[in-house]
Amino acid sequence: MLSLLGSVVLLATLGIAGSTPTCYVGINGNPALCVTCNGSCTPSSGCKCATSLSSCLPDPQTCPMNSTSCCLPNLSWYPDLACCIEEPYCTPACLADEVCQYVNNTPACAANATYYQSLGLSVNNVSSTVSCKGANMTISVEKNLLEALHYNPAASTLSQYNCTGAVLDTLQGQHVYSLTVQTAEGTCGNTMTKNLSHVSFTNYINIPGLITNGIITTGNISIQFSCSYNITMQTSLYTVFKPVMITENLNTGGTGVDAGATLAAYVNPTYTNPMQQSQQEDLPIGSTVYFGMTTQFPDPAFVLRVEQCFATPTKDGTGSLKITLIQGGCAIDNGPYIEVVENGKSKEVRFSVTSFAFQGYNTVYIFCNARLCSIASGSCSKCSSSREASLETVQFGLGPFTFQENIDYSASNQKGLSVTLLFGSLLCLWIQLISEML
Repeated sequence: MLSLLGSVVLLATLGIAGSTPTCYVGINGNPALCVTCNGSCTPSSGCKCATSLSSCLPDPQTCPMNSTSCCLPNLSWYPDLACCIEEPYCTPACLADEVCQYVNNTPACAANATYYQSLGLSVNNVSSTVSCKGANMTISVEKNLLEALHYNPAASTLSQYNCTGAVLDTLQGQHVYSLTVQTAEGTCGNTMTKNLSHVSFTNYINIPGLITNGIITTGNISIQFSCSYNITMQTSLYTVFKPVMITENLNTGGTGVDAGATLAAYVNPTYTNPMQQSQQEDLPIGSTVYFGMTTQFPDPAFVLRVEQCFATPTKDGTGSLKITLIQGGCAIDNGPYIEVVENGKSKEVRFSVTSFAFQGYNTVYIFCNARLCSIASGSCSKCSSSREASLETVQFGLGPFTFQENIDYSASNQKGLSVTLLFGSLLCLWIQLISEML
């Protein structure tokens, strides 16, 4: 953002620098003072005479609203005198590069074109500020400089012209218009580049020229902006189209703080290549699917812990046919189809599952119960569970995943085929025995 203001101080509070305001009393009794017509002032109708209901001027110290709503058009409320004055007076005070003037008969802060002209500024001096936060990036452009140069920053768009909605804000002592876009490829025209360590998103803000009486005197401005992120389990989700993921809000004990958490599937052990929805079908039995959960809950006194995970062929997860993968925060009997890489140590949980199928079904759903765990408890990364912990958990579900046996009758693959089929047969038999015991 341009550092244009320096130590310049503008006397923008009043329209005439150095003038001493006086209460406006009308001309020859017109408009009437409220005291002369038994008038009163209300927030809904302003100041009105009791009989004619025509507008009246409040006497000093008598208007309860104590604002410009007490005054007639092109008059301003002056709090030091508690009355209406002719000069424009803005509350709150205008910024240093603004001037208080009447806009649509009401005092308002506007860009001080004279100030910018005295500095000899042009379109070449227009710059922007970019904020890169999590799943969004925000670009901000200076309101007053652009308006002084006859641009309309309020109508700014992103690369896709239907991405509008610039928001007026104050940044570093200046008024700006900001546009926010989700960090996802293709969103509002985003383009993405990716290497082994970083992912970057690039877009443009388009600022149109101001149209006055049907005349356009300036061309559009287009400013490129970008954000770069380290590739992590969370940021990698922004790099693929329709990742296999689900987001839920964790229990925070009624604190009101956002504790969103995301469970996602990945195809590599570094958890940087998310699985797309088109990839969750026809997975070969025996392949590994990597699951990662993250939370943005800011309190450093808490970590993320998965208490339980199980697999089931049914969508709602309530059927009796299921296999437990994680119990009490740890892999059930240490595998062989489940490995917990990290749990209860940070804001991330990582585990992997060697894919399998249920006899008579071609789908598998994964359900996990997770919670925030206080580090002070000393048990967040231990293999333990409690009734209290189960009450605090929130369930996440992913699926369906479908698997197929890759049958290759060549001699070189006979050994691998027999091992896979044997494992699948023993697993299904074990599941049936467990189901009969329940």
